[in-house]
Amino acid sequence: MVSNTEFKYDLGVVGLGYVGLPLAVEAATSSLKVLGFDINSERVEMINNGHSPIEDISNEELSQSHKNFHSTIESKELSQCRNIVISVPTPLTDYQPDLSYVINAAKTVGENLVKNQVVILESTTYPGTTVEVLIPNLEKMSGLKAGEDFFVGYSPERIDPGNEVWKFKNTPKVISGINNVSTEKIQSFYESIIDETVLVKGTKEAEMVKLLENTYRHVNIALINELAMLCKMLDIDIWEVVNAAKTKPFGFESFKPGPGVGGHCIPVDPEYLSFKTRQIGKPVRFVELAQEINNSMPLYVVNQVNEILNKNKIILNSSKILLMGVAYKKDISDMRESPAIDIAELLLDKEVDISYYDPYVEEFKVSGHIIDREVDTNSFEDYDMLLVLTPHSKFSQLEFNNLKTIIFDTTGSDFIKSTERI
Repeated sequence: MVSNTEFKYDLGVVGLGYVGLPLAVEAATSSLKVLGFDINSERVEMINNGHSPIEDISNEELSQSHKNFHSTIESKELSQCRNIVISVPTPLTDYQPDLSYVINAAKTVGENLVKNQVVILESTTYPGTTVEVLIPNLEKMSGLKAGEDFFVGYSPERIDPGNEVWKFKNTPKVISGINNVSTEKIQSFYESIIDETVLVKGTKEAEMVKLLENTYRHVNIALINELAMLCKMLDIDIWEVVNAAKTKPFGFESFKPGPGVGGHCIPVDPEYLSFKTRQIGKPVRFVELAQEINNSMPLYVVNQVNEILNKNKIILNSSKILLMGVAYKKDISDMRESPAIDIAELLLDKEVDISYYDPYVEEFKVSGHIIDREVDTNSFEDYDMLLVLTPHSKFSQLEFNNLKTIIFDTTGSDFIKSTERI
């Protein structure tokens, strides 16, 4: 490959989703010249026309960045980028880490790699991916040597969809490089767009940071979910317990029980950790037990629904239930790994007539079946139960007190006056 010391773009972002687009927009807003690359032509066209495909970036923010930001499906333009950040999905396939997106992105970047470029992986993955997967593909496709001809590092993404306080710019950024030169270049790049960088000594440590952050939440959510089930059996109000415990000003962080865990991070990231530890013959038992508990919550919720209906002399398979909120977290439309999907599937299997009410989700499809969307709040009393799965802030405007319908709140929200709680 030919050396290119005069680059047209300061940054190229591979993958323009929940992670890549905020990075691209922030960099462009900070006066960097940015190229966005994605294999989805419809997404690229939307972005170039000023229509944001994700909620965290408004159309106005996107339009303001257009002076310095251009998107394309032409991979050859990546050769004109000084820094390249790969932010593609890392899903699970049959409960195994699927790095196919990372591998394909590495090959695409490698085919267009030139000397002196910096390549940074941001996709969540298991420790060792940067060195064992990314670099070999970059070197094979380019014929160049990592750490000498081009520079490589890893920086875990910390995007929290819907968070109005901690955005891309003010969230501290963990960074790493495969050698000193790589680290210096990567730190210099991120410091031009991020308020604070946190340096760790190697890419494996940086990769592990992301897994620790989400495994911590995963394990603690599992703990409180198990305690919620036990407290129900002991006739103890878990919400009273949690609210009282969190008044302790030290040594305790509050977690709430719920219908399951959703989003890309918490249900997925611990599986990447388990995959890596099983490779060395040391299963991470604590994490795998947490996964088992959290995965059991949708079935527990459905069993509770059945018990509550029975108590009210209503037969489950003759009931009509409205799912209140089906996104994986409040005030967003993101459906990734939402526990509402599993709960809806279980209810459909039991021939329950279900609909959903969610001001953010326009379509809810489960196993190829499109669930009817309720839009008339005056029809709530037509249902045998309102099953609250996502505590959207807009629900606070609803007058739950005036409803005679059974309200089963799995989220413990203060503004939802429920007749039953998890």
